[in-house]
Amino acid sequence: MLRIIKHAENEVFPLSGTNIVRRVNNNDYSSLLQFVEANFSSEWSKTLKDGFLTDAPSIYIAVAEKEIIGFAAFDVYKGRKCYFGPMGVSKSNRIKGVGTLLLHHCLREMKEIGYEYATIGGAGPIEFYEKACHSVVIPNHRF
Repeated sequence: MLRIIKHAENEVFPLSGTNIVRRVNNNDYSSLLQFVEANFSSEWSKTLKDGFLTDAPSIYIAVAEKEIIGFAAFDVYKGRKCYFGPMGVSKSNRIKGVGTLLLHHCLREMKEIGYEYATIGGAGPIEFYEKACHSVVIPNHRF
């Protein structure tokens, strides 16, 4: 497995087109979980359920025509801090910049919190992250 680490110190995250991306609220719970289970996996759905247990879930969604078309989260996977993911965009909305917007919203907030790095475990496709935020791939080492 590879990990992608992003140093966020001097990074500027463009947020054009932000009218489709917003942070989740409690009313999004059911529709987001249904979207994730239908398009991705029950494992990701469980991870996002855990994210909703916090006062302010660190989950963003992309919405078009009142339908969720993508999501991204951080600090939700097993409660790990500085950990980005999961993230997914419906197949019909890929290669339209939705994933990049979601990623940038999360990385921007992580930077504002004070995180210097974001770990993206099991990332794929790696090329997306390299292009979207100049991430660097490092081998997974056990320390």
